[in-house]
Amino acid sequence: MKKILLRILMAIGAFILILVINLVLFNLTASRITEGVPITASGSDQSALLVLDLQEGSTGEVSANDSYKQQSQELIMHVNQLVKEAREKDWPVIYVRSEVVNPLINILNNTMARGSEGAEIDRRLVPGPDYIVTKLKNDSFRGTELDEILEENQVERLVIVGLDAEHCVFSAIQAALNRGYEVAAIPEGIIAVEEADKIRMIGEYRALGVEIIE
Repeated sequence: MKKILLRILMAIGAFILILVINLVLFNLTASRITEGVPITASGSDQSALLVLDLQEGSTGEVSANDSYKQQSQELIMHVNQLVKEAREKDWPVIYVRSEVVNPLINILNNTMARGSEGAEIDRRLVPGPDYIVTKLKNDSFRGTELDEILEENQVERLVIVGLDAEHCVFSAIQAALNRGYEVAAIPEGIIAVEEADKIRMIGEYRALGVEIIE
């Protein structure tokens, strides 16, 4: 009996170790920023609105993040207004959503698992974006068709909103700057877990040359 119990404990320990290693590797790869190919300026002055990770599993009903949920109503209201204004200016509107396909990560938290309700766009957002891009990592450009969409629409400037200010928004900003896009961020359309984190990140965006639209 003791040998059986020991084997069970060893198996559980090995499984936990595999989960931890998988989580560490996932986080390391998820945070990498792509360099991309520098854009060729066409003089179009075309902007696009990029709306990041406003999903049922982040700001919606099935979200496990209380801070995001508490901030979501005001955030969605601002973003819907920005979407309306973007369409009036004939800007492409691109919603980016996250999915998690790693089965071990989904064991720990399956809120954003592929095919789940949480992976869907927050239902309160204005329907009918021009494009929906699905990403598996923080960087919205990595392994997605975003580069092609922006090139097709001759976009030279990205206006970015969504969440989280410290993570996916920052990753999108860095990747866009790497490619030579002009980048703007709208604080009222961005959230972080803590307001102090958002304020700090807005300062970092500004230091990188990002236009902050108040």
